Amino acid sequence: MRSTKILNSQQVKLVAGLIVKKMNTQGTGYATAIVLIQKLLEKLLGDDVLVRAQLPIQLGDAEPKPSLAVVMPDVLRYAEGHPIASEIYLLIEIADNTLKNDCEIQGKIYARSKIDDFWVLDINERQLHVFREPSDDGYGSQMILLEDATVALSAFSACTFCVREMLQPAAAR
Repeated sequence: MRSTKILNSQQVKLVAGLIVKKMNTQGTGYATAIVLIQKLLEKLLGDDVLVRAQLPIQLGDAEPKPSLAVVMPDVLRYAEGHPIASEIYLLIEIADNTLKNDCEIQGKIYARSKIDDFWVLDINERQLHVFREPSDDGYGSQMILLEDATVALSAFSACTFCVREMLQPAAAR
């Protein structure tokens, strides 16, 4: 296969065989959401999970870096390799200007890899897109939850919380 100069552009990257436009740098809303969610999940789930922020996971030949990955616990478990699909409880992408890419492109990659629980937090519209029932064609179940709704990880269904807890207060935006 011949390489082309298109991938040398600063504007695109190759993700799971697809040419995808690179997204802008992180804004403060994005960064705040990462910290809020990480602290929330660590508080609620404690030592039952490891919450990883913007670190690689291993999905076949691809190594995406989701905003957050909730994985089986023990940091040293991943000393020799990144978490694989069977070790992942939940992947979260935070969308400030990446909603379509996160839901469609990343969603398809995660569904094909059989990630059971995938969320996209839209910090602009204050909604949580929840994707479940993965298949090679995408996710069979898709819900959009408003900020007043409650949600739980599939793997920890007894642990519920309000979508609003993942967002900065509306007045602070």
